[in-house]
Amino acid sequence: MADHLPEYATLKAMGYTDFYLLTVVFQEAFILACLGFIPGLSLSMFLYFRAAQATGLPIMMVTSRAITVLILTITMCCISGGIAVGKLKAADPADIF
Repeated sequence: MADHLPEYATLKAMGYTDFYLLTVVFQEAFILACLGFIPGLSLSMFLYFRAAQATGLPIMMVTSRAITVLILTITMCCISGGIAVGKLKAADPADIF
C-alpha cells in the first residue's frame, strides 16, 4: 500500500470514495493472503510428514487447523490493509505529489 500511495491518491483526487479504496485494498489483501497460504500449506504439510517420519508420532495437518490458519491469515491481511487505508484517508492528494 505504501508503495502505491501516489496511485491511490490519484484515484482519491479523481473522486473515488474512501470506501471504494478500502474495498480495493481488501480485495488485494484477500488475494495475497490466499496466494501466500497455498505454498505455506504445502510446506507445512511436507514438514508435518517429515516430522511424523522422523519421530514416529502420529501427527498430521487436519482440515480444521488449515482453515483456521487461512481465516487468521486473511484477517491479518485485511487489518493491515485497513491500517494502510487509514493513512490514505488522512493524506491530502495534493500533498503526496
